[in-house]
Parts: sequence; structure tokens; C-alpha cells
Amino acid sequence: MIYFCADDYGLCSDASMHIQQCIDGGALNKISVFPNFDPIDLEEIARHKDVRAGLHLNLVEGRCMADAEDLDLITDENGDFKHTFIGLMIHNLFQRKKLEAQVYKEIKAQVLHWKSILPDGAPVFIDSHQHTHMIPAVFKALINVLYDEEIDIEYMRIPAEPVLPYIQTPSLYFTYSVVNIIKQWLLKFLWLFNRKPAKKHKIPTAYFFGILFSGRMDEKRVNKILPKYIRMAKKDGRDIEVLFHPGYIDRYEFDINENNVIFDGFYFSEDRKTEFDSVVKISTKEVYSDAVY
Repeated sequence: MIYFCADDYGLCSDASMHIQQCIDGGALNKISVFPNFDPIDLEEIARHKDVRAGLHLNLVEGRCMADAEDLDLITDENGDFKHTFIGLMIHNLFQRKKLEAQVYKEIKAQVLHWKSILPDGAPVFIDSHQHTHMIPAVFKALINVLYDEEIDIEYMRIPAEPVLPYIQTPSLYFTYSVVNIIKQWLLKFLWLFNRKPAKKHKIPTAYFFGILFSGRMDEKRVNKILPKYIRMAKKDGRDIEVLFHPGYIDRYEFDINENNVIFDGFYFSEDRKTEFDSVVKISTKEVYSDAVY
């Protein structure tokens, strides 16, 4: 099947409201939820029985959920996270064991909190904000938490996009941003280190679509690429996850910086409104919404 997913549910009321509008309109069947910002009422989501809610592990924004005294490498004296993806990557290179030990504690706190608010028997979906779980030390810590807590998961996002659909679409070659190209290949490179432990622990994954066009997932681009994913997934017997960020925020109404939100330019971007409009048009197309194989 195809998961049409929106990230960043729970960042603030405005972002969640716009994502909820997509859910109510039948445009999404999966959302990824921040555990450490606004309290989440999963009953509102659960009334849509075909919508999956996943844990959006967060190690880069907001406040930690474990004891901050044990997390001096990744949080400041207030317990706020202090590193971006790159900062965590640097610690992965030079202080890997300490990073792994600390993120283990934080991931455990977030995972157990998520399990405590999930309805009984609900499947567990996991991904991460800024894809930090692809950093090898973080990935290992996550795997160990799931193993130690005996948590079976339905699906873990692996944002290592296959390149063939993009190679087969030359009309889009000059629409790719350099930043997103770098992100795509960095995540594919990191997956080389994580593939073996993921296979060992039989982590369920799917084909992923949403890095190269991150912030630019408009109808035109998705309609050119997604059919190629569908053909590939049918052939290989795999699912697909298509990631959108439709939770746009009006910068004149919300001050999110007070909560240690550092990617405010991304949240206030007009591209998010474009993705909000696009996900409704794309995911409700019969050719996509009925693509179950």
C-alpha cells in the first residue's frame, strides 16, 4: 500500500490543525507525531480507523524527556536539545559511545511515553525528526531500545530513496535543489552502515519518497515520480511511504521559538502551504489511493 504521511504533528496547535484538516478530508493515512511538544490527544486521530499514527523521535528541537543531567552531550543546562543533525553526526565520529549511551536514554523515554498513549494493540510506527535515527550511533541505540523493551514495530522509516525513478524523469533534473541532493546521498550513505543491524532485527521498511523534493512536494513533481515508485514496489512486493509537510504555520500568529524550535524558517515557509494543497489533490487520486498490492 501507499502511506501518505505528514510529519510534525504536535509541533503547535496551528500545524496540527492543518494536518488534521488533511486527515478529515481523507488526504492522509499516516501522521508522524512529536512526543515532546504539545500534549497529543490520539483519540481524535483514532476515530479515523484507517489513519496510522507514528512516533517522530526528536533529538534536535524542544526539551528532552529523559533526565537532563544524564544528557549533557545532547542538551543544555535547561534540558533543551542543542545539536542539529550535523552536530550529532560530529559526535557520532568523535564521541560515539557517549552519544549512543545518552541517546539510548532519551529514545527510551520517548518510546515508552509513546507506548503509554497509544491505544491498546495499536501498531508501532517509528521515524525521526530531521532523520537523525539514520546516524549510526542513534540507529544502534534505537534498535537496542526496541529489543530491550520487547517492542515489535509495524514499520520504521528508512529515508534512503531509490534513484531509478529520478533518473527516469529527465524533465525534473533542473528542479532539484543542491541541498536536497546532498541530503539524499548522505542518508543513502548512512544506510550502508545501518542495513545489517536492520536486517538482523528484521525491521520492516518501505520504499521512501520525500527527500529530494523536501519542501517542494508539489502535485506536478509527485505525479511524475510516484507512478515509477508504484511499478517498482509492485514488482518487489513492497509498500511506499510518501512524505509531506502540510502543517504550515502563520508566522504572525505563533511564536514557536520560545519552545527551542530552531527550524522556524522551514515551518513558516510558504512551501508548506503548497504541500498542504498538493497532498489533498495527490493522495485522493483513485490511481494512488487504491494502489494496494
